[in-house]
Amino acid sequence: MEVVSVWLIYHKASLDELSPMNEDGSEYMVGTGFVPATSMKEAVSLFEKYLEGQKMEILELTKCEQFDPANFNESNEEDRQIIRAASSSLEDGQIRYVGISSEAMECDEGEDDD
Repeated sequence: MEVVSVWLIYHKASLDELSPMNEDGSEYMVGTGFVPATSMKEAVSLFEKYLEGQKMEILELTKCEQFDPANFNESNEEDRQIIRAASSSLEDGQIRYVGISSEAMECDEGEDDD
């Protein structure tokens, strides 16, 4: 497979209790997949297979965009993390995943109330 680009897939995915990603009993995760592929259609298909292997399934696909480093600011820590993950995926052809579980989101919201 000739990798042309990395696609950023922003989504919400169900999380099976037996999923290796499920460390806290969550029902879902919200995150971003970094998928090396030749087209958006291929990226989504590869990502769905990746999630299936993690005992997860897309519930909501928020956005899918081709990675362009010009759209990210090196001085912003979150942007730097995105650039690193996308660059690594492009370099080794592996899917990367960054997300937060529903339980962790609830904890974060609870801390904001203090």
